[in-house]
Amino acid sequence: MAHSPLDELDVAIVDAVRSAPRASWRDLGDVLNVDPATVSRRWARMESEGVAWVTAHPSGPATPACALVEIDCAPGRSTEVARILAEDNQAATVKVTSGARDVLMLAQAPDLDSLSGYLLNLVRGTSGIVRVRSHVVTRSTLEASRWREGALTSEQRSRLDVRTTQRSDDAEVLAAADIRIIRALQSDGRMSFERLAGHAGVGPVAVRRRLSRLQEAGLITFRCDVSRHLSGRSVSAVYFGSLDVQDLRAAEERIRTLPGVRASTFVAGPFNVIVDASLRSIAEVHDLEWRMGQQLPALRVQDRSVVLNMTKLLGRVLDSEGRSVRSVPLHPDAAAAR
Repeated sequence: MAHSPLDELDVAIVDAVRSAPRASWRDLGDVLNVDPATVSRRWARMESEGVAWVTAHPSGPATPACALVEIDCAPGRSTEVARILAEDNQAATVKVTSGARDVLMLAQAPDLDSLSGYLLNLVRGTSGIVRVRSHVVTRSTLEASRWREGALTSEQRSRLDVRTTQRSDDAEVLAAADIRIIRALQSDGRMSFERLAGHAGVGPVAVRRRLSRLQEAGLITFRCDVSRHLSGRSVSAVYFGSLDVQDLRAAEERIRTLPGVRASTFVAGPFNVIVDASLRSIAEVHDLEWRMGQQLPALRVQDRSVVLNMTKLLGRVLDSEGRSVRSVPLHPDAAAAR
């Protein structure tokens, strides 16, 4: 697939969309001091080429049960297994990796019982899988939706950053229309209210009201992802480590300050901390591990893997260059209230 040359304005537009995923082109243009038509045209080009896209996922009290799954494959079958899993709407993210696992997957289900059933049937249900080791996610300490390339000034970021106020009331209950809205936004996070209304079965005004409620309650999170061609970060690495339970909370803020760290989760398993990083070179794999040791002396990194192929990223099937090819919406029941 051919792609157009990308420049600093493209990167700035992406960072602006990351800060305010559903802002109007006029608002984004005002902050960037660029004509809104230019912002719209450039975003449309990047999106059509699969270089940048916006998606959404349930969060807060609506977060599905999740597990990070290490998969061992029969010799020579890892790429095939990853492609099979990429079509599964309970496999949110699928990576072919180096090291002690062939494939690393983020699995989702409405509740722990459903997640357990899914994981227990993986070996039997997917040809080429020999063994799985699952780590149930207990807490997401840093979400990839917070990632920024640093292309905006602090003043621009402050004008765009969207803050949600989480409530604890009946907004925590997702109605059927809410689930349909989230499912549609998984495919296109910037979908218009009019198009969303067609998916949700309610009017555009009702869609706007429901989406505002979901955002204010922290029940939905938007994120903008890009191909490695645009980001310039061609290397993805995953670190598996352990911290004493007493150190987990204190570690959250320090993990967030580490350069290149996109996401981190606390899990139940042989490791209790798993860190995802986007790096500019292979040399940075150990550089980041050294920094983690400096910032978090209590963290024991027990294993690490380099991602050989990012096959699927939060419901988006990717090509060999990390560009979005198509969407496989996550299982609708995974957005149900729990």
